[in-house]
Amino acid sequence: MTNIVSGAVSTVTELGKDEDWLQGWLKEQPNRLGLGDLEVADSASEEDRSFVATDDDRCFSVDVQLGEMEASRGFQVLDNWARNRVLHPDKTHVAVLVTEVMSDRYQTTLKTLAEHLPLVVVELAVWKGEDEAIVVPHIALSSDDVDLTETPAAKSADAVAKVQESIEAQAETPEANEPEPEATEPVAETTEPEAEHNAEAEVVSEAEAVAAEADAQADANADPEAGYDGDEPENKDDTGVGNPWGLDDNGSTSTCLLSNIGK
Repeated sequence: MTNIVSGAVSTVTELGKDEDWLQGWLKEQPNRLGLGDLEVADSASEEDRSFVATDDDRCFSVDVQLGEMEASRGFQVLDNWARNRVLHPDKTHVAVLVTEVMSDRYQTTLKTLAEHLPLVVVELAVWKGEDEAIVVPHIALSSDDVDLTETPAAKSADAVAKVQESIEAQAETPEANEPEPEATEPVAETTEPEAEHNAEAEVVSEAEAVAAEADAQADANADPEAGYDGDEPENKDDTGVGNPWGLDDNGSTSTCLLSNIGK
């Protein structure tokens, strides 16, 4: 009966292991790569953390790397692949890079190389329990001419892809308790003729207001009742100038005025 326990996602680095440990762990049982039943060849290298694993027809040049991927290590796995082609001319050669996460920085470059060279990138997923950890290899990238469909790493890749799709789908789905935005009434757009008419109306209104204010000011300054006591001024003719010389209607001098002058 399978013992089912809870666990958490982790990495080889978080387990406190380094590249030397990972290389030894894979070489001890090369089927841990998830690429089928393999055997370690005699040309394995201890210095550059790479080794060669073979089956009946193929030769896998394996390079391990933890942490962020470096460009020099990507070149290293291709260099080992080229050298092993000379050492094992009777095999079909495949370059294999084992890493924790395929770097986004070099992902495009690796995909381009895989279109022209037999290249496989294996990522290591780690599930940590209370007293143990499980390392699950899955294929992150593979050339089309490398057939790995029935290998454990290929099947794990399908499961990882489904989990990733589920996570992305949940991230795109809005929360059920999230309030819907309130509907707002659309603002009617004003056409060009309407805009011109509104502008003209504003100008006319402003002009009428200015004219009304000017009329009110003129009325205040020219009040006909200002200074008027109700009596007509003496000796005032129809011109409004008056009759200061005391002339009669026929133009003769008033005797009153002359008599006054003679006094």
